[in-house]
Amino acid sequence: MKNEEVEKKIYDIIYNQLNHDMLSHAYLVETNDYDDIKSLMMKIVKCILCCDNGNHIQAGNCNICNLIDTNQLIDLKQIYPQGNMIKKEQLLELKQLFKTTSLSKYRVYVIYEAEKLNPSAANTILKFLEEPEEGIVAFLVTKNRYHILETLVSRCQILNVHSTPFIKYDLKLVDFFQKITKGEDFYLEFKEIMEEYMPDKNAAKVMIDQLELYLHQLLLSRTNTSIQVQGIELFENISKNSIISYISILEEEKEKLLYNINYRLWFNHFMVRFLEVVEC
Repeated sequence: MKNEEVEKKIYDIIYNQLNHDMLSHAYLVETNDYDDIKSLMMKIVKCILCCDNGNHIQAGNCNICNLIDTNQLIDLKQIYPQGNMIKKEQLLELKQLFKTTSLSKYRVYVIYEAEKLNPSAANTILKFLEEPEEGIVAFLVTKNRYHILETLVSRCQILNVHSTPFIKYDLKLVDFFQKITKGEDFYLEFKEIMEEYMPDKNAAKVMIDQLELYLHQLLLSRTNTSIQVQGIELFENISKNSIISYISILEEEKEKLLYNINYRLWFNHFMVRFLEVVEC
């Protein structure tokens, strides 16, 4: 499904629910591209908040739409991580903001990179969703719903926005993942694997980014058969929990590469962590 078709499908869901007075109080939007999703989210926000509901597949020119475009509408709050996390204080500011007089029937808040909610922020949002106020609609946007509290996810309607049903990856990437997940035999090829796939920190960062995207697609393919992943047949025996563990390892180990570390020791630790998942 092309990106335009995916966007229209999601937009139509919200539009139809709005017109039948059936909007959910919370949506979890899972995407593989934060840049593209922002455009769609603004179309959805305009659909919900503008008095001319439903006319905003293309940008509107009314006063409310102009306020949305300039991020000045009091009925809309967009929340982004501060540094590497979303903090409780940001959500308390949201609650205070929504106590003011509303210009629209609804109020909307959008949390981007919702997987970065710190524990206190996640608990604060959970309280919002457990006791939803009438007319307030939440959108939690994430690349990985499995990094969000399950109790939060269970209170949201899930919308999958993945624009590409089949991504062709470099066979070298698929081969690398196959080698590092095959178990203890990788020790025999340790030096060869390091020199071929991750000879230095820069190469490691690129490989990790590509592998993380690949694993997200592999994970999604388990629940959405329309998403086809190159080499999927090679990893049928890897469980969903193992894939989630691999993604967590990649994210944590990538952070370490930002610092002045002994690269070979880092690589050794990286490989051992993958082996621990294999042995579980």
